[in-house]
Amino acid sequence: MFGTAILLLFAAQTSASSETLKMRSGTDIHAGVSSLDAGKLLLEDGRSLPREDVLEIQFAMKKPEQAAAAADHAAVQRGKDLFSQAEEFGKRHQGTDGLVLLDEGEYVVRDDGTWVERTRFAGRILKEALKQSWGEAAGYFEEGRERVRIVKATVYHPDGKVFPLEPEKIKTSKPQGQALFFTEYHTISYPLPQVEVGSIVEWEIEKETYNPFRKDFFFPRWGFQSASPVLVSRFSITVPKSQKLFYAVRNFTGPWKKQAEPRIISDEKARAYSWELRDVPQIVGEPLMAQYWDYAPGLKAALFKDWDRIFDWLAQMYKERSNPGTELAQFALELIKDCRTDEEKTAAIYHYIQKQVRYVAVKMGVASGWGGYDANLTWKRRYGCCIDKALLFTAMLKAAGIYSSPVLLDTNHAADHDFRVPDIWFEHAITYLKLAGRGFFLDSTGYDYRYPAFPTMDHGVKALNVFAKDMEMVEAPKPEGNSSRYEYSARLSSAGDADVGYSARYIGAREGELRGYYKSIKESEQKKVFQNRVNEISPSGIRSRTTPSRPRADSSRSASLGSSTPPPTWGSRAGNPRCSGTSATA
Repeated sequence: MFGTAILLLFAAQTSASSETLKMRSGTDIHAGVSSLDAGKLLLEDGRSLPREDVLEIQFAMKKPEQAAAAADHAAVQRGKDLFSQAEEFGKRHQGTDGLVLLDEGEYVVRDDGTWVERTRFAGRILKEALKQSWGEAAGYFEEGRERVRIVKATVYHPDGKVFPLEPEKIKTSKPQGQALFFTEYHTISYPLPQVEVGSIVEWEIEKETYNPFRKDFFFPRWGFQSASPVLVSRFSITVPKSQKLFYAVRNFTGPWKKQAEPRIISDEKARAYSWELRDVPQIVGEPLMAQYWDYAPGLKAALFKDWDRIFDWLAQMYKERSNPGTELAQFALELIKDCRTDEEKTAAIYHYIQKQVRYVAVKMGVASGWGGYDANLTWKRRYGCCIDKALLFTAMLKAAGIYSSPVLLDTNHAADHDFRVPDIWFEHAITYLKLAGRGFFLDSTGYDYRYPAFPTMDHGVKALNVFAKDMEMVEAPKPEGNSSRYEYSARLSSAGDADVGYSARYIGAREGELRGYYKSIKESEQKKVFQNRVNEISPSGIRSRTTPSRPRADSSRSASLGSSTPPPTWGSRAGNPRCSGTSATA
């Protein structure tokens, strides 16, 4: 019946139709259908879909290239103005994928503590690669706190054609998990029509935070540079006249130095701060380049100056959620019953959380997003994100009588965190401990690190110590605490054969990284890796017997590597040891 209905409906359409394909997966595909048979649908863009995956095809007659839009004189004139700007700007920036004509962000804080954010973008697409990334207007929002609307989304062609927003094609998507991270943010999106190389796209998106979880927790930020050259990058924040704004700018150097200070306009009700940069060159990517916020001009802002409010807010949640219940406390004490020292107790708890609590992030709002889940719940679930595992670690250490505190940080893979103005935009959480008066850090999200080692991504950054209400530097371990020791031996026989031995022992983060690597590859691949190590000693060893030992999978035990290889002929005879020489006279 499905096939008959579809075939009849399809036969009744003409090439002027525009189709919406309702997929069994719950998604929609907007595309023209060029043909259909018993097994598949062929789309006008060349894609082929299994017919069994298509639940329904909805047909609608195409508008004649939206001719009504061409009659909008203001839109046509806007297109002409943008193309004129692009032509002049493009002369100074040849060979780029695209030209950003306008990149604007605007925040307006209302008297009641709510705020509105508007972003405006206009850019000309010069190469195929940008059609996908610039061909969609999108925003995200948290239901019950925020709402988003696409105010404008227009495509301009060089020949004067204009394709304005079609509101009925705006889609709202429910939250979807990616990998091991699940959030409750919804997405609103609109695929811009008729996007071609040479066209200009323009959109405006408005996001209203009508129910903030704290009205004083307003932490906007803006970057002024992109992978394409920018004609105008503008950012403004308007606050009530009675409210003070604190801000910090970064990388406003050279020709931009004077623009570091905002232009301030006040009236009887509000005060507006604005920054603007013009003719900003594109970012040219290179291997191992610094993170965006470390080199690009940018700024962040807040409605208060010190960190006390954030410390108090987080500490209240963390103390409540790191309090072990009777069952968890009893379990922790049973786990460490054979440990003689606090070091051994800490190591036992550390390795337990590493191995038995999987990293899975489920973020369903402010409480779980920043405050984490209660440690007792995380222990029963056997999964949690970084802050969940840090809270559980603190709870179990508390049961053992050992002081610790969750800390927040940005890893050294990210830009250096700017602590001049407070915010809550940290990407990771680990644990600060004190044993015998010595303070140090551990990261229980890693599966492969032997106490007291922790991942190198945490080394050398500043962290927010919540319970101590202070910033702590996560120092990198000393060389002896993060080392690799290699030993080679060779036993040469009188026949020229040799038995070559190789061993490697690791301490610290390097050991954890190595253990993780060998756990991630197949047995057959492990053999190849060891053979390559043998070949570094003797190329002829590729034909020889290799007996490797692998790093232990158990992170609580030390890891080592070793091999024994007998190359066939490592030595050769020196021959007659007699010396001969010549003499000469002048």
